[in-house]
Order: sequence, then structure tokens, then C-alpha cells
Amino acid sequence: MLLGLRISNVAVIEEVEVAFGAGLTVLTGETGAGKSILVDALGLLLGGRADADVIRAGCEEASVEGVFARTPALETRLEELGLPDLGEEVLVRRVLGRTGRGKAYVNGSLVTVGVLGKLTRGAVDIAGQHEHVSLFDSGLHRVLLDRYGNLEDVLAAFFREYTGLREVDARMEALGGDEAKVRERAEFLRFQLDEITRLDPEAGEDARLDAERKRLGGAEKLKRHASEAELLVSGEEQSAVETVGRALGLVHESVKCDATLAPVAQALSTALSELEEAQRRLNRYVEGLESDPSRLADVEERLDALKRLCRKHGTHLDGLLTKRGEIEVELGTLENRKEILEELAADRRKVEERARKAAAALTRARAASAVAFAAQVREGLGQLAMGKAAFEVRVTPSEALRPDGMDDVEFFFSANPGEPPRALAKVASGGEASRLLLALKKALADSDGGGCYILDEADAGVSGAIADVVGRMIKDVSSHRQVLCITHLPQVAAYADAHLLIRKGLKGERTVSEVVVLEAGAERTRELARMMSGVEVTREALGAAEALVRSANRALGTRARRESGPEGAPRGRLRRTA
Repeated sequence: MLLGLRISNVAVIEEVEVAFGAGLTVLTGETGAGKSILVDALGLLLGGRADADVIRAGCEEASVEGVFARTPALETRLEELGLPDLGEEVLVRRVLGRTGRGKAYVNGSLVTVGVLGKLTRGAVDIAGQHEHVSLFDSGLHRVLLDRYGNLEDVLAAFFREYTGLREVDARMEALGGDEAKVRERAEFLRFQLDEITRLDPEAGEDARLDAERKRLGGAEKLKRHASEAELLVSGEEQSAVETVGRALGLVHESVKCDATLAPVAQALSTALSELEEAQRRLNRYVEGLESDPSRLADVEERLDALKRLCRKHGTHLDGLLTKRGEIEVELGTLENRKEILEELAADRRKVEERARKAAAALTRARAASAVAFAAQVREGLGQLAMGKAAFEVRVTPSEALRPDGMDDVEFFFSANPGEPPRALAKVASGGEASRLLLALKKALADSDGGGCYILDEADAGVSGAIADVVGRMIKDVSSHRQVLCITHLPQVAAYADAHLLIRKGLKGERTVSEVVVLEAGAERTRELARMMSGVEVTREALGAAEALVRSANRALGTRARRESGPEGAPRGRLRRTA
């Protein structure tokens, strides 16, 4: 849902800021007042192409800012694209420069226009601007049909079988290739395995060898230090043992006179015992420590061999041991390749049969949904004075299995009797596109994921009673989704929850357009009267406008007021971002 829009220095718009509420918002005004500029500006927020010619004369840059309500789809895309999430709103900004270099921002973060388009794709549908109408994108027709028919479970059942098929294919592909390449691969693996097996490394061996190398390499130094330490602990003169022993004898004599020194005597006794034990260990260490140049050479050679092999395979010793296991598995598979391939081929035939059965069930479900969907769209077109228009949903099965089944789904349309239906994007334009979009949206109202629909002159080519039907239908769609509708017909505008007037005037010697929120009552009635009678608003036109509003209210019946306030007054606001 679009909560707000701010446009600066775009064409005749100097500065416009408007907030939008839920339900139906209509935009009216004289031809050329700037209604379509708002739509074009919104298209820039959807990743549309930018042209420096849209920048207001005398300005170096133009900007468009929009605030969207954060939907689950937008939340997911923010995470997938690595964009900041600021809470309940998503702030989007597009800046155009006179030099042609522009910038785009999402929640204050600088992004490319491509990323901007990925984020906002599907959030807004704009009729009349085909590059932004997701319903006219044939690549989405299959998705829309599946949503309409609630085919998620059928599609999921097929996808499970398809995933199994791809897994078997991946295993067969890993065993594929010509015999010469397979033999070459097997020989290479044997060489690697033989090299590792000859060395026969053990887990943790490198750490143990490194410790032994350090000990052997410093044997003389260690022996000298240990001997000196032993002498200091228990030498003949001024050794630690002798010193502590004398101290212990003195304290023992003192305890006879003062028993409070008993703990000191105990501590000295313990220290003496520890020193004597240390002396014995040092003695054993010195006696057992011998330099062994031959063993040192063997250790260093073994360590070097381990390090070279680890570097060769780009890993550490534990990784090398893992690599050996992987090589053994792959080599065993290649050596038994023929038998394994035969088993996989048999498995594949079974899995493919299940996948094709699931795909056929999906095709049947889509075909049934296509008939119902096309009939509902044609019914809507008939209500919109296009009763002779043709609309078809073609489900064309193919032999190839894809992640979405084996069907090509595309919408076909013809507005003129006798003309064969053609691909939707090639034939619908202008008012036809808007009315077709309206009929499609009405049919998809309960399943379509779009949050905001922009209908640019959906009433083109209709009048009178048909215009009233258009208004009712747009109102009905707006009960499911936010709708912004540019209209020239008072019969449509009468159904609005909120009414925005786009008018052009002079500011100094410059032409500017502004957006005025019309309050319910006199302001709105006067605009409806202007739409009926032209520049001069007559008393009769005012009376007819009042009658039109009363008629629309009666047609709608009693409806609960929206949270946005009386008459669906616009709510939400824009916040500045980088």
C-alpha cells in the first residue's frame, strides 16, 4: 500500500506532497493539469526509465519520494537484497540529475535502479504504462492463474517430484562424460590417494611432531638449564633445599616457645617436600635427556612431507584426512560407474514418471482454473461496455519439465469482434488497458498479491450508465486493495473515499501544478459539478452533483467508516531520507 508521495521539480510540479489512505482515491482535474505526471513520477519509484527532460526548467535535479507500508513481500525482499529495515514503512527515493546521472535510495541506503525495481516490483500496478503493469507481464500469468485457482498444494506436490528428478540427474551428470575423461579422472584420483596413503598421516600427528622437533632441537640447552636448576634446588651450598631446611629447623625450635608458629612450620615442611620432589624430577629429566640428531632429522623430514602435501591440497592435516575419505568414495563410484549408472537410470525412469503424473495433474487443475478465470474476466468486461471483447487464458503443455510444471500460460485479448485474440501486452492500450485491468483485478481480488492499483482513465470511452458501473466495480476492487484512479467522469469520482484535485496555475510567471485534498461536502460536490458542466458551475450542475453523491451512497449501502476517517480521508505521511 502506498502511504505517501512527494514530488519536487518534475515538469510543471514545483513541490507536491500528498498522503494516501486505504480504499479508493480519485484524482481529477482539467486536461493538462498534471494528473499523469503523478503517475509517471510513481513509475520512477518502480525502477522506470528516467529522462532529464522531465526536470523542471531552471532546476538541476528533480526528486520523487514514496512511502510504502511494509508488507510481508517487501520485508522478504529487503532481507534478500540486503537493505535496511526501518520498521512499518519502506521509504523509497529517486533523484534525477540534469547531467543524466541519478541516484536511488531505499530506507536511506543508496541502491541501483535495478535493485529498486526488484524491491517494488508488483507493489503497484499502473494501467496504461505497460512496462509497470505486472498483469500484462506474460511471465507472471502462470503465477496469477495458480493464485486464482488456489493451486499451491498441487504445485508443491509436483515440485517435490521435480526436485527428486533433478537430484537423480545431478548424480548421473557427476558420473557423465566420455570414457576417456572418466578414466583420466580415475587415474588422477588414484595418484592422489596413493600419495596420501604412502605418507599415511594420523590425526594430530603434525602437532605431536612439532613438539618433539622443538624438544630435540633444544636438547643441549634444555639439559644445561635443567642441570643448573637442579643445582639451585639441591646443591651443596646455598641451595633451596638447604636454605628451607635451616629455616624449618629454626621455626621448629621456636614452636616450643610459641605454638602460633606451627602453621609456618607446616608450610615450610610442605615446601621442603615439594623442593625435594622437584629435585628428583629434574635429576631424572637430565639423565634421560640426550640429543639425537638422527631422530631430529627424521622428525623434520616427516613434518616437511606433511606440510607439502597439505599445501598441495590447500588444506590442513584434518582436512587432508577428510580429503582422503572423499577421494576413496569418488574413486569407488567411478570404478563402479557402469553399474551405478544403470541403477540411477532405472531410478530416474520411475521418478520422471511420478513427476510427469504430478505435472499432468497440475495442467488439468490449471486448465479448469483458466476456464473459470476467463469467464469471470469476460463477465467483468461485459459490465464495462466491452461485452463483445474476447479474453482467453491459454494453458499450453510442453514436453519439458520445469520447476513450475510443464505449462506455458498466457492471457490473450481482443477488443474488437472478428479480430482473433492476441497476446495481452500487444493489443491492450489506453482506456482498454485500464478497463481490462479492472476486470482482471476484480477477478483476482481475493488472490492477487498487488497492494496498490493505479487506474489511469479507466473510464475512457464510456459514459452514462456504463460509467456508473465502472465506478461501482472500481469501488468493489478497492474493498480488497488500495486503488488510485484518474478519472474525467463524475459518475466514477462519486464513489471515492478520498478526492484529490489536480489544478494548474501561475506562480509569478511560472506555471505550477498543485494537489488539493477536497473535503467531503461542498468542495467535493463543486468539483463533481465542474466535471459535469465545465468551467462555469451552474446551480443545476450542483444539484445534479449532490444527487450523484446520494445515488452512489445508496448503491454502496451502509458501509463502516474507514480508520482513515470520514470519507476515507488520506492518512500516512512522508519522512525525509537521504
